[in-house]
Parts: sequence; structure tokens; C-alpha cells
Amino acid sequence: MSEPMTKLSLEPLVQAWEAQDSAAQGTTKYARLAEAFGDCIESGAYAPGGHLPGETEICAALPLGLSTVQKALSQLVEQGLIVRRRKAGSFIADQRHQVPEVHVYRFRDPRTGEMMMPYTRMVGVQRVPTAEFGPLLTGFGCEEAIRIDRLVWVTGEPPAFSSLFLRPEHGGHLPGQSLEALHGISYHRLLWEDFRVRTHSVRHSVSADLLSRQACASLDLAAPHVGMVWDAYEEDREGVLQLVQRFELPRGHRPMELIESKAGF
Repeated sequence: MSEPMTKLSLEPLVQAWEAQDSAAQGTTKYARLAEAFGDCIESGAYAPGGHLPGETEICAALPLGLSTVQKALSQLVEQGLIVRRRKAGSFIADQRHQVPEVHVYRFRDPRTGEMMMPYTRMVGVQRVPTAEFGPLLTGFGCEEAIRIDRLVWVTGEPPAFSSLFLRPEHGGHLPGQSLEALHGISYHRLLWEDFRVRTHSVRHSVSADLLSRQACASLDLAAPHVGMVWDAYEEDREGVLQLVQRFELPRGHRPMELIESKAGF
């Protein structure tokens, strides 16, 4: 039986927070907290792989509410400074993950207008024939693709179902790996760091349609279920299709905001 993971001390974070007081006017508390975490990481007080204290522990050490801490941690995930593992907690990312994340979608808080950072959890990865998906994958121009299924959610909301498709030359090593090993991985980073492939533009297609059998099973929905199906086609600078994402949202789900292009990455 493995030994329990030792959590990082909150003392460096408290010191970084208190050191900000004189220059913190006009800055939101969650942004200040994210910056304090960043200071701890930059100084080496929090090393890669370090297990962060729980959200309630952070609240107890600082004059902050739970929602503020959650927003700060979401921002750190977006920045690539930490990774969140379901049931395990949050960890300082290693250096290769400390680059800005790329999304072609966002969730926005309807009351405040602020962006809400999504979390993901891997539920499956497999090699599939592109012919089974018709027009969705014909742009790949190959017989097979690597399919990655995930749950995507924001704090306090039920999840949506996401299927991401990669070319076999880019994702052929993923099937057979444990889902835990793949949890939290950024496929945009994988494409860039391993293959020097960047997303330059994104095309979207949105419709009301029946959710797939896999989506209904993962979201615990009775089939058939009509929801929103959103497809995103990500191309490189040469116009070559490199990645396809399909989101399946059940009825009544929080609206999703789409980004039409992502030049340069």
C-alpha cells in the first residue's frame, strides 16, 4: 500500500499573499491568490509535483471564501501552473506543462460575465475507423483516428461529454495507456511539443441532435436524448485538419461560448 502524499505547507502562500497588500488595490481576490501561487512556484517554494492543500484548508489560512479559492485554482489550471486530478487533488505542474492552455470554447458566468475555467476527466481512448463517423472525420483523409472521450465541467455544474479525435501519427501511442496516466494531458501541447503542430484556425458546426450512446451512458441520461452537438475542426497554418472535437451537451446545460479562431497556436 502506497504512503499518503504529503501536502505542501501553506506558509509560503500566506507570506506571498501578505506581501501583495501594498500593491493589490483594484485587483480581485481570486487574481491575487493566483498571483501568490505563481510567486511560490517561481521562487521554488512550491516545486513541480507538489500536492496542494485542499480548498477548505486554503480558506482557513487566508481571508477568502470557497468560490474565490476555486476561481483562483481554475485560473492556475488555465495557465498550466497546476493540474487537477479527480479524487486526488491539485498538484504543481511540471515544467513542460507550464505554458498557456488553448481552448476553442469557454463557459461564462451569466451573472458576472467572468470566464469559468473547465475541468476534464478522461473516460476512454481507442483507435477507430474514420468511416464510422462520416463527414465528421473525412477531412483527416486516413482510415483510422485516435478517439479520446472526456467529461468536461465547471464548478457546481453537471458535465458535458467530449470526444476528441487525433491523427494516428499523433495519437497512436495513447491507446493502451492507463486513463490515470492520461488525465490532465493537453492535446494541443502534445501536438506542439512532440510534433510542432499548432492550431491556426477553427471551424464550427452546431446543431440540435440525438446524443450518442457513449454520451448518454457517461452522463447517465436515458436514451434517446436530444441535446446540442457541437463540432470543432482545428486546422494548421497550411489548412490541414489536425484535430476534431465533438461536444455533446444535454438539454438545460450551461451555454458554451465558442471562439472562432485561435491564430498562432
